Amino acid sequence: MDRATKEERVKRIVIITGLVVATAFAAAPGASAKGFIRGIHVCGPSGCGSADASPAALRGFGMTFLSDEGVQSEPPPLLPYYRVRFLPRGELPDGDTFYIPGANVICADRGCTAVPHRLVAAMSAAAASVDSLTPHITSVLVGDRGRTDLAPFAILYNQRPAPAPSTAVWGSRHVSISIEFSGMTPWSLGGASWMAYYPRYHLLSRGGRWYQAGADVDRLVYGRTAAAKAGDGHGWGIAAAAAVVLVAAAGAGRKLRRPGTG
Repeated sequence: MDRATKEERVKRIVIITGLVVATAFAAAPGASAKGFIRGIHVCGPSGCGSADASPAALRGFGMTFLSDEGVQSEPPPLLPYYRVRFLPRGELPDGDTFYIPGANVICADRGCTAVPHRLVAAMSAAAASVDSLTPHITSVLVGDRGRTDLAPFAILYNQRPAPAPSTAVWGSRHVSISIEFSGMTPWSLGGASWMAYYPRYHLLSRGGRWYQAGADVDRLVYGRTAAAKAGDGHGWGIAAAAAVVLVAAAGAGRKLRRPGTG
């Protein structure tokens, strides 16, 4: 084979490779997403409700959500939640997205975003029209040992955020904790179902974030009495978070009421 023929073959290979790469990028999820959504559906086990918001509010949220410029919020504790569907499909990247009315956030794999003021009423009304989903813990593994009393582990999603510690934390002893839910939930996203507790620093690492773990976490992890005294938790009510899981275990799917209806 002469030199000209070899060069021609190389050119063809380069062109074909380029076309394959370009096609792959074009077919990638979200590659053509623009954020021009015209509707938001809030879905539970019984069906979906439509968020009745203005086109400007929907379009504004879609653009903000796509650009990741929304107000980033801490992941909420275990609360009733809904799946979210954006219309038309393809305007926002495909992926599991959830709405948690009790925390007023929409969560996806990249994190949670506060629902903008112009969408709060519409999202709340849509959620009130259908039954909610309830997080249900199905298994807990602490270290290499399974636990049978699952409901108290809801407090691990209920700790106060903490600043990143010094690198010394990596040299300290830790306990790994793995929690599984019945199906995909907002608390399964981004590796949030796996965490590590560092007892020396009273810190919990979860989903790439750090939390100041209360004494209730220490008792829970080491198998001592899991019942915490009033005020031992942080931020959200521990009893409320645990109650959500207990309700789920009974198979209850309750309809959220509109704010202000008592």
